[in-house]
Amino acid sequence: MSRLIYKEFRQLLPIGWLWIAVILLSYFALGLTSRFDEETFSGWCEAYCDPGTSAFAAVFTILFSLVTAWSLFPREHDESTIDFLRALPVSRPVIYLAKVFSAWLLLCLVNLFSYGLDTVMLSSNPESIGGRFYPQVWSTFLWRDCVFAFVILSHGVVLSWFRTTGFVIYAIYLLLLMIFESQFGSAGLWSVFRILSNEYDGSVLIVDRAAIVVHVLVAIVMLFIGYRLWNRTESSHTGGKVSSRGGKLLQGFFVLAGFSLLAIALVYRVGVGTGDVKGGEFVVSATDHYRFVYNAADTVSVDFVQAHAEQDLEKLGELLGVTSLPKIRVDLTASSEHAAGIAKWKKIQMDMTSFSESISQRRVLSHETTHVLQSVESDRALSRYFSATRFFIEGMAQYTSFIVVPEQSRRASNWEIAAVAWDRQNIRFDDLIDDSAFGSRFDPELYYSLGDLWTVALVDTCGKAVLGDFLRAAGRKEARKDMSASRFWRDTFQHIGCELEQVNANWRKQMKAVLETVEPSAFPTFDNIVVTRDAAKGIVRIEARVNIEDSQDSETASTLPDRYLIRVASDTQLTSSVDPVSRGRLTNVDGGQGAESRVVFEVPGNQVPRTRFRYQIGFAPYTDSRYFYAEWQSGSAP
Repeated sequence: MSRLIYKEFRQLLPIGWLWIAVILLSYFALGLTSRFDEETFSGWCEAYCDPGTSAFAAVFTILFSLVTAWSLFPREHDESTIDFLRALPVSRPVIYLAKVFSAWLLLCLVNLFSYGLDTVMLSSNPESIGGRFYPQVWSTFLWRDCVFAFVILSHGVVLSWFRTTGFVIYAIYLLLLMIFESQFGSAGLWSVFRILSNEYDGSVLIVDRAAIVVHVLVAIVMLFIGYRLWNRTESSHTGGKVSSRGGKLLQGFFVLAGFSLLAIALVYRVGVGTGDVKGGEFVVSATDHYRFVYNAADTVSVDFVQAHAEQDLEKLGELLGVTSLPKIRVDLTASSEHAAGIAKWKKIQMDMTSFSESISQRRVLSHETTHVLQSVESDRALSRYFSATRFFIEGMAQYTSFIVVPEQSRRASNWEIAAVAWDRQNIRFDDLIDDSAFGSRFDPELYYSLGDLWTVALVDTCGKAVLGDFLRAAGRKEARKDMSASRFWRDTFQHIGCELEQVNANWRKQMKAVLETVEPSAFPTFDNIVVTRDAAKGIVRIEARVNIEDSQDSETASTLPDRYLIRVASDTQLTSSVDPVSRGRLTNVDGGQGAESRVVFEVPGNQVPRTRFRYQIGFAPYTDSRYFYAEWQSGSAP
């Protein structure tokens, strides 16, 4: 039987090579616009890792499996080569199982090849999510995709007996499933897409075992039905049905169209956001160093940003001592609830709806352009030491963007938020250079304003040229690549002739100076916190008393902030680095000794699935300012 499997596998190899070529084509297109050594685990996952089910993510596997299934039996019967196999000294069930197994083996090997390429790509970036890689998630995706391929293959074996009619029926079935998935969230247990449903316990992927068991059993039954159908079907030479020339052309058309659509979709997904894809509602324009792609509806705002782009880039180049400015692609069609912009090597994505003012959009472009120059000038050294340098990466970009595009009121409120957090939460330089620990203890958004103030102290201490000098010193060829965080900072400062201790001392002085300008009523504290779970309403209610330092009179209390949020630590650490938030309302109650202000939050119960949970209370100290978050606290919601 092993020889028969080998023979069948060799016959299917052209399909395997074709799919491998499609995979390599997608990586080639990605390589034209991105650097593999900056890819992250979350970027690799994208929608495929998100909780729930992504029907679109299953389409490519379904197409691959169906094309392979169509190549097993129809061609053998049309060309009468099945007669040769039946003449061999092996039973018909053995022939059938050998053909099915060889096809499934091919599907699994192509999946393994694809996942193997992903592993090589991710391993080239040691700082993927702060150095995190999730082997359990990776391996679970691999074996689950193989199971999914087996299920679809069994469907294809049966449907191929009906030839083109079977293909059309299955296409309608999948289309209806996708409609139900998009309209109602789930088409139920009998939906084949349920096999790819994602749930997480922390960063551990949990598969839908019930769906897998049900569909594997159905697949086995389908294989039995397929055997009965194909075993009773004679070849065209011995009297079986002969496919017409039109039928063969139609079958070839479906195969070719399937591969072509997949290749186009892969290239399109890479191209969108880089300026490579034209047409539709997208507009492409260019300056000397930028290439913009944007929605036609944003033309007015983009014209303003583009009119200043080259001048702002030149200022950035002067601040950092850049001798050769790079060419940069800018995608202004991105949409994000959490980030105004993202920079990746020489490519920038921006959400034009993040700020209503064009001046802020212009500053975001300067901020993200600084990230591009950081990568180029340091030869990606900062990304190699991402955990140790993240605060400086964001802080320097914040500093340069406010220098090039001043927004003093916004910057001043950010500084006050940073100073209060620094004072109340006892944030020190050693905290800044440990990204993973910082994120678990403080608000990661503080990196921007804390880093901005630290950069101000750096420039005041070591001179204006220090920013570019630091980048180039970090990326010098003779620099070691495996230093600890503190060793990296001391080594780089020694090379540029600056004292790290003096910079930190000046930074602390600046923090204290900013702290003296803070209005106490704008930054209340919270105590007397009560947590209750309302199972009937499906919510967890969190109430806290609002206090103002050094003042309790009603006149001062009236200036309390009126916008409050609570952030609950997400159990799904893999799929999202942004924890869910809920809004709160400010109320006045009788506290026994007079009225007191309390803030009430109602958090959806599914965001607090366990008894113990962690949360941060936040508020906006000023109109249009970003939120200030208190320290992480632990709560209990029985």
